[in-house]
Amino acid sequence: MALFKVRPSRGSWAFFVLIAVAALTRRQWAHHEQQVIRRDGPAAESARALATCLFGADIAWLMREDEAGTPPQKLDAAAQQSLWAARIGSWLQVRVAGSLQSDWPSRCVAPLDELDLRLRTASQHSPRITDTIREVRRGLQPPPTPRLEFGQSVEDPTSRARAWQIELLRVVDDNTLPTQIASLFSDVRDLSAGTRDRWTPTVFHLESYPPISAPEVPRWRDVSAAHQQAVLASPTVYFYRSLTDGRTHRVDFDRRSLNDTELGAAVTWREPPRGGVLRASTESGGAVIPLEPTTRVIALPNEPGETRRGETFDWQSAVSADGLVWMTRSQGTVRLRALRFEEPNHWTDAVTLGTPESQIAAVVAPEPLDATRWRVTLLRPRAIDFAVEQNVVAVTPSGLTVTPSVRHNPVVFPSVQRLLTCGTDSVRYIALLGTGAIAVLRIEGEQLRVADAAMATVWGSDYVLRCDAGRALIVSDPPEQVPIVVATFPVGREQTVETVPQVPRARVGPMRRGELPWRPCEVLLVDDGLVAIAAHGVSLRAWRRPLQATQWEPGGYIASLAPNLETVRGLRSLHGMSQGRALALWIEGDTVTRRSETVVDTAENNADGGPRVVETRTPYRVLMMSENSGRSFTGR
Repeated sequence: MALFKVRPSRGSWAFFVLIAVAALTRRQWAHHEQQVIRRDGPAAESARALATCLFGADIAWLMREDEAGTPPQKLDAAAQQSLWAARIGSWLQVRVAGSLQSDWPSRCVAPLDELDLRLRTASQHSPRITDTIREVRRGLQPPPTPRLEFGQSVEDPTSRARAWQIELLRVVDDNTLPTQIASLFSDVRDLSAGTRDRWTPTVFHLESYPPISAPEVPRWRDVSAAHQQAVLASPTVYFYRSLTDGRTHRVDFDRRSLNDTELGAAVTWREPPRGGVLRASTESGGAVIPLEPTTRVIALPNEPGETRRGETFDWQSAVSADGLVWMTRSQGTVRLRALRFEEPNHWTDAVTLGTPESQIAAVVAPEPLDATRWRVTLLRPRAIDFAVEQNVVAVTPSGLTVTPSVRHNPVVFPSVQRLLTCGTDSVRYIALLGTGAIAVLRIEGEQLRVADAAMATVWGSDYVLRCDAGRALIVSDPPEQVPIVVATFPVGREQTVETVPQVPRARVGPMRRGELPWRPCEVLLVDDGLVAIAAHGVSLRAWRRPLQATQWEPGGYIASLAPNLETVRGLRSLHGMSQGRALALWIEGDTVTRRSETVVDTAENNADGGPRVVETRTPYRVLMMSENSGRSFTGR
C-alpha cells in the first residue's frame, strides 16, 4: 500500500499567510482604534457637556445628523456643519432676545475650558480648533468690569448687562456665534473615525446644569391669500377687500378671538386712518369708514373735490359720539362739512374757514364736552412768521355755525420744507420741518404749546408723524439712516425736542443663503417708550427704548428670516400701529425656496451631471401683535 504526502502548494501557503496577516492587521487596527477612542473620548464627552450646558435637553434635536421625520442620510462635513449652524442660530435667536439668566450663557465657559484642555491630548488637535474655542469663549463670556483706582466700577451692572446682551445679539444675528459653535462640534466629531461613529446627540449630565427657560416662540401663520388691499387701522382692527365676494370686511382681533364683519362694496385705501376714519372708494365715488362708535361705509359729498386717486388736496376727519366732520384744504382754502350718525346720508353744506387761499395747514378736533362742536386750528404764513387762529364750528339744525375763537401768538419759523399733522382724541399736532430747524405745535382745546430745536438735515417726502397724548414722533417711512425725532410735552414741565439714535446695528460680515442686510422697518410710540422693528441678518426682532432711557435695549423676537437651509423670507413692506402698550404689525413679503436638481437631457433621458438651483417664490402676509410694549409677540 502506497503512502501519499500532501504538500500545500505555494498558492495555498500564500492564501494562509494573507489570512494571518489580515487577522493580525485587524487586531492591531482594533487596538489602535481603542487607543484613539480613549484619547478622543474625553473630548467628545466634554463637547456634549458643553452642548448640554448651552442648549439643555434641546441638544437631542439640535445635534441630530438628519432632519426629524426624514430618512437618515449621510451628509458631508460641510453640509452637517451648515445644518447644525442653522438650528443653533434659530435656537439662540429666541433665547438671547429675552432676558438673559444671571449665569447663562457665561456658565458654559467652564465646560468650554475643559474641552479646550482635553483637546490638547486628542489625536488630531489643530490650531483652528483653538482659534474657534477662543472666539466662542469671547461670545459667551461677558466683558470684564472696568475698575477705577479705588475699586469702583465705571458703569452700573444693568448697563453692562444690556451692552453685553446687545453684543451677543449681534454675533447671533449675523450668524457668527452659531457658525463657530457648529464648527467646534463638527471638528470634535471628526477627530477620528471611531469618535465620529460613536457621536450621539444625547444629553450629558443634564442634572449638573439648571434648566434653561424656554420663551414662547411667536407663531408665523400666513393670513388668507383672499385678503387683498389690507390696511391696519389700529392694534386690534384691520380692513381688507375679499377676493371671494369683492366686498370690504372689518376684522377685530386679539390673542384669543377674531371677528370678521362684512361692511359693503367699498375698497379701503392703503393708508393709515386719520381722525378715527378710514378712507375708501366705491363705484359712485369716495367714502369714509368710521372705526368707532359705528362701522359703516359713508359716502362723501361731491364737494369739496373728487375723492379719487391722484388728487392733490389734503384731507382730515374727526369723529365724536354724535357724528363726524370732513375737512379739505385745496390751494390754501379750508372747507368743512359735517354729518350726524343719525342721518348718515345727509351732509351739511360746506363752510370756508379763515382767509381763502392763504392757509398752509389746518387740524380739526372734537370739543371734549360737546359732541356737536368742533375746533379747527388754522396755520397761515406771513412775512416772517405763521399766524395761528382757531374757529369753533357748531352743528345746528340750520347748518354749520362758525365762531372765531382764540388767536394765538405767531410762531416764528424759517421756510418750511415739510409739514406733517397728527391727532389722537382731542389733541392735535402740527410739525414744521425746515432748513436747520424743527418746530412741533401741540393743540389741545385753546391751549397751544410749541417745542422747537435746531436740526440741520434734509427732509424728504417720506416722513410720517405719529403721536399720543404727550409726544409726537417724526420718522421716515421706512426709517433708514435718517434722524428719529421725538417731541415731548410733559405736564407742568418744559417741552423738549430730542433726536433718538438709530437701533444698534448687526456686525458687518458675509451673509449666507441670500439673507437680508440689517435695516430698520418701523418705529412706534408706546406708553412706556419707543419700539423699533428691525431686520438683523437672519432675524426680525423688536428693540425698546424706555422712557427716560438713553439707549435701545433688546425687545421681543418676532421671526426668523432664514427658517431653514433652503428658505429665505424677504420683506417687501412692514407697517405697524400702536396704542397704549398694544401694537400690531402687518408684514408682507416673499418666501424664496431654493433646491438643487440634476439637469436631465430629455433627448437621451440621462443626467448630464450638472446640478441647477430651482427657485420658488411664494408671497406671504402675516399679522403679528404684542400686548406688552414689544416685549413678546404672537401671531394671529
